[in-house]
Order: sequence, then structure tokens, then C-alpha cells
Amino acid sequence: MKRRSFLKAMGVTLASLPIIGNRPLAALSSAPTFDNLRRLTAGTDKIFVLVQLRGGNDGLNTLVPKENPLYYERRPTIAIPKENTLPLTDTLGWHPSCEGLRILFDEGRLAIVQGVTYPNPNRSHFRGTDIWITATDANVFESTGWVGRYLELTHPEYPDTLPTDPLAIEIGGFSSRIFQTSKGNVAVTFSDPEEFYQLVGESPTPAFPPAPDTPAGKELEFVRTIATASNIYSKRVKEAADKGHNAVEYPEDNDLAQSLKIVARLIAGGLQTPIYLVSIRGNAFDTHANQGGVEGEHAALLAEVSSALRLFLDDLRSLGLEDRVAGMTFSEFGRRVQENGSLGTDHGTAAPLFVFGGSVNGGMIFGEDPDLENLDNRGDLLMQYDYRQVYSSVLAQWFQAPETQIEQILFRDFTELPLFKITGVTNESSPSPTTVPLQLLQMFPAPANGSVTLRYRVQQPGSLAIAVYNLKGQHILTLLQQFAATGEYQRTFDTTPLRSGTYILQLQLDRYQTYHRLDIVH
Repeated sequence: MKRRSFLKAMGVTLASLPIIGNRPLAALSSAPTFDNLRRLTAGTDKIFVLVQLRGGNDGLNTLVPKENPLYYERRPTIAIPKENTLPLTDTLGWHPSCEGLRILFDEGRLAIVQGVTYPNPNRSHFRGTDIWITATDANVFESTGWVGRYLELTHPEYPDTLPTDPLAIEIGGFSSRIFQTSKGNVAVTFSDPEEFYQLVGESPTPAFPPAPDTPAGKELEFVRTIATASNIYSKRVKEAADKGHNAVEYPEDNDLAQSLKIVARLIAGGLQTPIYLVSIRGNAFDTHANQGGVEGEHAALLAEVSSALRLFLDDLRSLGLEDRVAGMTFSEFGRRVQENGSLGTDHGTAAPLFVFGGSVNGGMIFGEDPDLENLDNRGDLLMQYDYRQVYSSVLAQWFQAPETQIEQILFRDFTELPLFKITGVTNESSPSPTTVPLQLLQMFPAPANGSVTLRYRVQQPGSLAIAVYNLKGQHILTLLQQFAATGEYQRTFDTTPLRSGTYILQLQLDRYQTYHRLDIVH
């Protein structure tokens, strides 16, 4: 299903201390762009948080195929016993360390996408990560990151005119190439806002004459712009950190939670940065040896992620910000089905990822249980979804990017998944809640049994369509297609042609679309 059917190395690379080569960079502010530093502002208040699980997370021990004997046969030592799993479905269970993720899923704040990889997956950490951050095929090498390309298209005046707030922030020690544009890396990177300000914000700002109009002069201007931005952004970050606060307690011994604590605080403090990246230390998920099962290394990592994400979303909810913030986890690959001789797992292919937030179609599993019988020629899981389908869904449904722009970012069209509740108008800004042209007021019974009744409001006349899609985004059934006048309606539809299961209900008025979960039980 196409996007139009569903919704339609200059820059600022800043570590804790800005560096050019091996030399610390003073915050120089005499570049010609200085007068325009605060003119450009972001066009949306939506925020997206990327959580990178470096090393390759083991999906089979995260979402356990508890009724599949092949799982226990191929993992005699590290398999999670069925009785230890947390409830998910009749055939799947959460790892017992994933209590926080389980709660988010049950509350409708987290969705699962199964079997995510790409054709001909690469099992190298370096190359696998490179493919995910550049959004390319396995045989394509690209210098820019997919987020960088998005930010470059939405901020074409950058860096000649700098936005008030950073375009991207990475909490950590270096800036990922995911933020690389054709002009440079646009991310600000730091571990602590106060430390960032102390190292950068109080640096001297001597005046310099205009740079000469030569190649060397352009390089000098580049350096001065980085320095100016470092000075400005360190102050903005500190302002937001001082103004913001957290509504929950984050454990000191959870590094990921501490990073997300900073993100929540900056958002609460009014920083308009649209994209953040956080991660767990090193290649922690590279569990070749002594991975463990119910307990052990992998269990501890899952507990860290699970607790951190739940605290983060609870914090945002308490702060009244949850509907503005969404995010996803990603890892360069999953692990092998067969455990190895070191009581661990080797590099594999497909694995689940999680999409989280108050506006996510949570409580849904996109895709089927992993097929442990039909594997590739190396004994690894086959792809169910291309990771770029998730990226495309984020760009189209969350950031409301137009189709032509998404194809520039991802290099071609990818079928989307209905991951977000956010309604959208193609190539236009999302309407405010008081002016939305179409609203679903009630759907009953829930789950539907034989029929479902919809009560909805049309606030402007137009062409109305109501349709049902499966979780792969494939059209299943059109329930209604007609012109609708302004008014409130209640209609009952027959659901007996549909099997028991979970579906997506789409309501569309002209180009405006909204999506809702539809559960059917016969």
C-alpha cells in the first residue's frame, strides 16, 4: 500500500568540548551569519527520540516464541522457559525483564514491529549500522544519514541561517552519522547540559575580519559558524535545562534512563529540537558469550531499556508532553536462532523493534511470530518488514513530510505501516483539534462481534470513505464510500467477512485521514 493511500558536513557537530582535528575550538562569533542566528525556527512541535541498541539485540529472547518447540531445541541453554515469560499473546511472551515494556504495550503506548531488516542483510556491526543510519540497500554506500537528509530538506537555509534551537541532539560522547547532511553534521552532542555550557558557553568570542572569498576563506567561515553555533546552542540548552524539570525519579545506575531524563527535561524546558538520539554504552547488545537467559547480561540490558522507556513516557505524561513525543528503538541486526558454543548468540538478521509514545497505535503487533523453520541459507530469520517502512511511516505520519520529500530521503517509495494515531493532511500542516474535519466519537462493541457501530462527526462536507486494513497495511474491506454533509452520524457495519484479530480502521474525508484500532472476535 502506497504512502498516498495511507497518509500521505557543515553543520554543528559539537561534543562536550568542540574540536577541530586535535585542537580545542574557541567559540568565535564574528561570522557574517551571526546577525541571522535566531531567524529560522522549526516548523513543527513534534519530537522524535531514537534509542539505539548497539551490538545487535536478540529479538528471540526479547519476545519469546514460547509455544514453538524449535526455539527450545535450538537454544537448550539460554531459552526463556515459558512459565517465566510475561504475558503478550497466546504464542509470544515478554522476557521477564521487560515489565516496563509490557506495561507500555498494555496501556497502548508501545507498538511492536516484527521481523525488521532489509534484503541481503549484512552481519557486520560497522556495515550493518552504516546501512541503518544512511537508509540504503546493502550494496549502496552513502555519506549522509537519513535524519540528516530530512533536516536538510526542511531547513534549506541552514547553516547560513541558524535556527534558534539545535536541529538534533545526541546525548553521548560523539555525533552519529545519522545526522550527516551534504554540508556537514547538524547534531549537538553532549553528556550533560551544565557541563556543555561550562565548556563552551563561556568561551571568549573575539572579533575577526570578514573571511576572504576563496576556498580557504569558505573553510574559515565554516569553522567560525561552528564556533558561533556552539556558543549560542550551549546557552539555549542551559536555558531549557534550567527552566525544565522532571516529574519522576530516574535511577542513577541506569545510563539510558539518565540520558532520557535529560531529553525530557529539555523538552519540558521549551527546547524545540525535533530529533534526539540516545543509546546504551558501547556494543552492549553484542552477546556472543554468556548471554544468559532469565538472568544474566542480556536480561540486565533489557531491564535497563524497559525501565528507562517506561519512566520516560511516564515523565512526559505527567508533564503533559506525551502526545508531542514519539520514538523508536533500533539495532543493526538481531541474533542467530541457534545458540553458539559460548552460551551466547552470533550475529543474525531480522529482529523486532519498538515504537513508543502517546500518539502511537500502541498495543499492536505488526507482523507474525518469527518463523523458526523457514530460514535463510545461513540459518537466520527472514525479513517481514524493511526498516525503511518504519522510517517512511515516521516521516509521513509523524512529521507530515510530503511524499516527494520522503522519496528524496529514502531514495524510493516504501509501504508504510499505520504506526501513529496522528491524523494528517497531505502537504499541509495538521489541523488543530478544534478544526479537524472528521472525528470518530465512539466505536462499539469493543471488541466487535459480528458487527461494529461507529459514531462520527463530519465538520465540513466532503467525500467520506471508511475502510479496514490489516496490520501489514493491506486493504481488506471498504465499509463505506459516499459524499457526507456536515453533521453527526451513527452507522453499523457487518464484520462477519473478517477473521478474528486486530485491524486498522481508516476514516478519510477528502485528503484528511485518521486511524483507529479495530479488534474483532467471533
